[in-house]
Amino acid sequence: METPTPDTRILRLKPVEAAEGTMPRPKPGQFVFIHILDKAGKSVARKPYSIASSPDSPYMEFCIKMVHGAVTGRLEGMKIGDALGIEGPLGNFFYDGEKKAAFVAGGVGVAPFIGMLRYIAERKMDGRFVLFYSTKTRDSVLYMDELAELARKNPNIKVVMTLTRETPRSWKGECGRLDREMIRKHLGEAKDYHWWICGPVEMVNSIKNCLAGLGKDVKDIRMEGWG
Repeated sequence: METPTPDTRILRLKPVEAAEGTMPRPKPGQFVFIHILDKAGKSVARKPYSIASSPDSPYMEFCIKMVHGAVTGRLEGMKIGDALGIEGPLGNFFYDGEKKAAFVAGGVGVAPFIGMLRYIAERKMDGRFVLFYSTKTRDSVLYMDELAELARKNPNIKVVMTLTRETPRSWKGECGRLDREMIRKHLGEAKDYHWWICGPVEMVNSIKNCLAGLGKDVKDIRMEGWG
């Protein structure tokens, strides 16, 4: 388990030997329920988490905010070799080969999109793919180096990061909340793209309304929110 920021953990799970080859293959961006198991293997708590790894990965990766709840409180104490239950993959929030795709992430909402972009890069998919990633501070940006590397190596991928609570001197990205002007600057015509939004509900609703103002039919926007 890795600790990219003080309140997040990156968890990677592999199937036990008996289950290898039997787990359903997720679509990029889907989620699973992680189950906490008792000594008898019975589920005592569960919570949904987006899959951050590519479907082609030999393991499932999750980027989880530690809120000290029934699930995260137990996950913090997990060791290599400990068992968890997995239910899924589930959900309609996934990338399905669209050629013009725009993703909007807030905080740990970047998890499904890092999985999508890894898949797009691994498959060398042709198209135009733009990630808008908003966090409060530079220190709270997740997967910063990998996202920069994905964009550097893949001319079809563009990553736009914006900070809402600070303006560091050395920061080369955007500052402030994502709005119509920022979208037009980096994307052009919003209505020409397929859109996915993942983050706090307030942010999701704000971006949905922003896109509607740019002429995008909100029925064609896939959204996941919390809080």
